[in-house]
Amino acid sequence: MPVEPLSSLSLSTPTLPDTAGLGMADTGAGGDLLPRLLAFTAQWWADFAGYFAFDPALLSTPDMLARLMLQLALLFGSAFFSGSETALFSLSRLDLQQLRRLQHPHIDRLQALLDQPRRLIISVLCGNQLINIAAVANMTGILVTLYGDERAGVINVFVMVPVLLLFGEVTPKTIAISNPVRVSANLVAPLMTLWVRLVTPLRALLRLVSDNVTTWFVGHEKAPENILQIDEFRTLVDEVANDGEIQASERTLIYHLLDAGATEIVEIMTPRTRMAFIDGDSTLTEALERFRALRHSRVPVFRGQIDHLIGFLHLEDVLPLVLDAPDLSNKQLDDLLRPLVVAPPTKRVDEMFDFFQANQTQAALVIDEFGGVEGIVTIRDVLTFIFGHLSGEAKGQALYHERDENVYDVPGDMKLTDFQNLTNFGIWDPRMTTIAGVAFRHLDRLPRVGDRVSIEDCTLEVLQLEGLRIAQVRVSRGRASQDSRPEPIPDIAPPMAEDDERSRQHPKQADTAE
Repeated sequence: MPVEPLSSLSLSTPTLPDTAGLGMADTGAGGDLLPRLLAFTAQWWADFAGYFAFDPALLSTPDMLARLMLQLALLFGSAFFSGSETALFSLSRLDLQQLRRLQHPHIDRLQALLDQPRRLIISVLCGNQLINIAAVANMTGILVTLYGDERAGVINVFVMVPVLLLFGEVTPKTIAISNPVRVSANLVAPLMTLWVRLVTPLRALLRLVSDNVTTWFVGHEKAPENILQIDEFRTLVDEVANDGEIQASERTLIYHLLDAGATEIVEIMTPRTRMAFIDGDSTLTEALERFRALRHSRVPVFRGQIDHLIGFLHLEDVLPLVLDAPDLSNKQLDDLLRPLVVAPPTKRVDEMFDFFQANQTQAALVIDEFGGVEGIVTIRDVLTFIFGHLSGEAKGQALYHERDENVYDVPGDMKLTDFQNLTNFGIWDPRMTTIAGVAFRHLDRLPRVGDRVSIEDCTLEVLQLEGLRIAQVRVSRGRASQDSRPEPIPDIAPPMAEDDERSRQHPKQADTAE
């Protein structure tokens, strides 16, 4: 016989006997209280269990069996859509590339799904919501049969919330995210492709409504950005290079192109201390002699102080005066100067191509926020950063000296990127751009000849100073022996004229301006 349902949704609670008349001093009353509490608890639990009691014979009816089978299918469907969403959107371009190399039978279907992410997400959400609604409705019918109309609604909440949360969301998403490639390729791709086609009319309607709502809130839709991120692209390049499809030099070139978008020109410019200038107060004859001695294609001209620059002196303007030897008595230096082109130090390397083209120049002064000159950057500096040294010889190679295995004597103003290309020691600093800068930052005081600093597995030793500037550094992998002494540094370049004191500090002065 079926158990008769309770007449009310509230459980009947037995009334605890009145103990107000029982004094605490009465030991008999104290001994009577515990049995009464136990009886109260037992009665409450019996009423609670009776609230969820049903006739097991109802489960064996054909209609109930069909509903139970349908409920299991709906729960599997909910798990499928939840796991599909997580698995598909956890795939990277590298995963797809690997599946294509393995010639997986479902890679084309998978690629077609991910090529239209908005269509995919709407289809998945439609399926998930429809399945969940159907599961709740079907469970309501089951519970009405078992418990009646009054209790079915409350019990449905207690049953379906944890069931959908556990078996329809958490568990399938956990499984999918642990192995998205296998789940997506073997299970999701064929079934989801079919579902995307079936739900096309509903998806079109929902997309039309959502487009209007989205436009009303946030404006017109923006073009989607590339899904492939830079770090993913680097990994893809590494895999292709390891497979021998591109050469190591091509991989390096690709890396430099990517780095150009994240590198500021302050890291590739010729610093002010290595720039050559012409005094604007000098006569035209003196300026021409100075220009010839510097052997640059363009030289900045200052007046009064170096930060007060008045223009560039270009080779194409000077060459006719040198070759034709005209009368210079009626000409002034200011007549030959071209306007300055300046750029902030935070400008990116990849932006300089458009910058030079827009300003119709090949060199720009780097000016800081206070108006001071930080350095000069040329088109040659940009090309060298991307393609390497244009002459085929690594920059600074004429000045560095390999004293022993993993021991190099290098000029202090050698760029860290150039030193990395020469030695592959891996010295890097987030703030400094030269070897001397790294040594100075770790010394944290004025340098002296013989000072040593250890950076990771490398040792830097100061060999030579020019004023307060570190001119020569010995870099060795591992800790250098304590009794080593700096050796004399051989002359690498012939002595230069006395009036060229500034330009002789570093060979890159020849590249100050093209």
